[in-house]
Amino acid sequence: MTRHPLLVALGMAVAMFCLAACDEKPETKMATGTEQVRVTSPNGRLDAVLIREDGGGAAGGWEWYVYIVAKGSPPVPNKPHPIFNAGTLTDGTLLWSHEHLLEIHYNIAYINQFRNLWGLSEIQNVGTAGEHDYLVEIRLVPASQDYSLLTSEGAFKPKN
Repeated sequence: MTRHPLLVALGMAVAMFCLAACDEKPETKMATGTEQVRVTSPNGRLDAVLIREDGGGAAGGWEWYVYIVAKGSPPVPNKPHPIFNAGTLTDGTLLWSHEHLLEIHYNIAYINQFRNLWGLSEIQNVGTAGEHDYLVEIRLVPASQDYSLLTSEGAFKPKN
């Protein structure tokens, strides 16, 4: 039985592609999407980063994520975990109002996930008892003191 050299080469290329895809390590994969805002903390050690990621799917749209990382480092999915995720976000910006307080400012936000506390232990070893941990509180700051996502009648605000 004679094998055609082109088919053998094609088969080897497909096999190498599949092996390379299986070898991907999610903990070292960079966050996908476009960095929209990066703000350095007052002590110069940390960056807060707002990422816009293509939501894909039939509906399209974007997903928005906020990460805290070591200064100059890229966000890495799942390590650290995002502190904020929204399916809709208009006029999103980040502000370190104090060394231990990060504010997420926005006009309209449909928030899927939020947590108000972040620790340095999420991105580096802080000692077995956490003796070198560094905490940051996160605060949501909508532009309106009343409704952000909805009107007072309970309808969604227009996104423009």
